[in-house]
Amino acid sequence: MTDQHTLHVFITLAEQLHFRKTSLRHHMTTSALSRAIQRLEEKLGTVLFERSKRSVKLTDSGRRFYDFAKQTVTSFEQLQSDLQATDKELIRGTIKLYATVTAAYTILPNLVKRFRAHYPLVTTYLETGAAKWGYPRLTSGEADFTIGIITHPLPADILSQRILQTPLVFIVPKTYTSQTLQNSQLIFPEQGDLATLITTYLHEQQIAIQPHSYVEGHEAILAMVAAGLGTAILPKIVIDNSHQKNEVTQIVLKATLPTLEVGLFVKKSSLASPVKRAFWDSCTHD
Repeated sequence: MTDQHTLHVFITLAEQLHFRKTSLRHHMTTSALSRAIQRLEEKLGTVLFERSKRSVKLTDSGRRFYDFAKQTVTSFEQLQSDLQATDKELIRGTIKLYATVTAAYTILPNLVKRFRAHYPLVTTYLETGAAKWGYPRLTSGEADFTIGIITHPLPADILSQRILQTPLVFIVPKTYTSQTLQNSQLIFPEQGDLATLITTYLHEQQIAIQPHSYVEGHEAILAMVAAGLGTAILPKIVIDNSHQKNEVTQIVLKATLPTLEVGLFVKKSSLASPVKRAFWDSCTHD
């Protein structure tokens, strides 16, 4: 029988399809990861991944084993949690989190600290990236929880709980004057909930503006504004927690920008796992 660690490593590689990212997440070298996968393939008598210099793909056998591995890990964690449910300090398992860089250092630390105070043996994995990838990570099973903007209606299989509110603010480079502001161009989020909210706001206020460029990631947009390349509308929490906050100026607009609700998201089915239910419950405000 394949051990739990190998199953977890295989699942991560099957989801990431990237040897370096997988090895970093599991604190092992790339060569050690390759040997572990080779041993697994030898044990199963089949090839699980198609490898080339440019890509890694699951084979048909790999996809079948991925389903088995996910089910096995979930069932084991369920049984483990059930057997240890009488003592929180004994509960083991894993939770996988996905968030933007800003959320990773402003929101998640308190949530994880509170959780680990009660469940110290649970392993936490964190991946950071653009907000637009939150839902795909959640629905694919690559993440158990994501941090993002709460919009309505939510997909039927997704639950959310509010963590905080933050207003949107209009920012310009520190060097901008009122004259140059009139000719400024907006740096726009590439896509996602923030892009939709900004587009709706501009439409409702009958503001006709052509985006200067489309950029992925709130922090990258802020960096471009700080460099004098345009203006932007961003969540205030992003500016307040950036080392570049003194390189931009917040401008108050005549029409108040909307306030965002930032929340924690999870698939309903994930809460069948006691470990994931425990994390969800620990994040619930009193």
